[in-house]
Amino acid sequence: MELRHLRYFQSVAENLSFSRAAERLGIAQPAISRQITALEQEIGVKLFVRTTTRVRLTDAGRRFHQDIDRLLSQLAIAVTGAQRISGGSNGELNLGSDWRVLFPQIPEAVMRYRAAHPHVTVNFIELQVHAQIQALRDGLIHIGFVHKLLLSSHPDLASLFLFMADFKVIVGANHPLAGAGSVAMRELKKETWVKLDEKNNPGYRAIMLQLCHPALFTPRFGRGASSIEGMLALVTMGDGICILPSSLLSHPHPGLCLLDTDCPPLEFYAIWLKDNPSRHLGDFIPLLKKTLAPPSSTPKKAKKEPARLSI
Repeated sequence: MELRHLRYFQSVAENLSFSRAAERLGIAQPAISRQITALEQEIGVKLFVRTTTRVRLTDAGRRFHQDIDRLLSQLAIAVTGAQRISGGSNGELNLGSDWRVLFPQIPEAVMRYRAAHPHVTVNFIELQVHAQIQALRDGLIHIGFVHKLLLSSHPDLASLFLFMADFKVIVGANHPLAGAGSVAMRELKKETWVKLDEKNNPGYRAIMLQLCHPALFTPRFGRGASSIEGMLALVTMGDGICILPSSLLSHPHPGLCLLDTDCPPLEFYAIWLKDNPSRHLGDFIPLLKKTLAPPSSTPKKAKKEPARLSI
């Protein structure tokens, strides 16, 4: 059974005339008669009663007509929806979102996009940073936001630099380094490092190893916590030290001291698939670029602007 069989049947059922249906469809009457006969033979049901003076639907034909009308209406809606999405006037734009990292440029870009494309729904898909690259490839999101440590070699991805976030070494108030003000990473070789557990924060250990590698040591991990707040509580109790982007500390933490360090800042990027055909993504990227002030072609020349990260 082909779609044209259903369209031919619908036209004959609406006109109750093979000649008028053929004229309406722009085909020869014998051709439409043959197709209706083939349809009846395929489904094993007589759809029309034909006489020399009139054509009428059988009971089965009337039911078939009702169902085919609904089917073809749904098909028309599906075709129109696909065309509207392809034309950029409707659809969805999905952005990866990690609750721990609130990128300051995104809300403004989304507001601009919604104003320009009110019929497109913008969704924030909750995903940890490390999971967003795979989510792009799986088609779950159109654009993700990750730090540079995750962008080693991904030739299928395009990226846009967003900002840099400084690191702070965090120690307890009674730690010997508490009053130092700043500390070089190499001076932390013998320290015990409080960690985030890999189950809830996969990739954290690998990041810490990368941060300590330039200082030529491997961090000695101690106790772990499932959240950043839990990790800071362990530091407060003297169970070790940790290192975090400074803006993770969105409010004062009694019992903690933040030290400057020579660890390079963490660079954040927007990423998307180079071959993603989404019209919505193509419209969103220029708006995101406009929110970067001042615009920068390379991270080195970009203004250092810490992310607004929350815990």
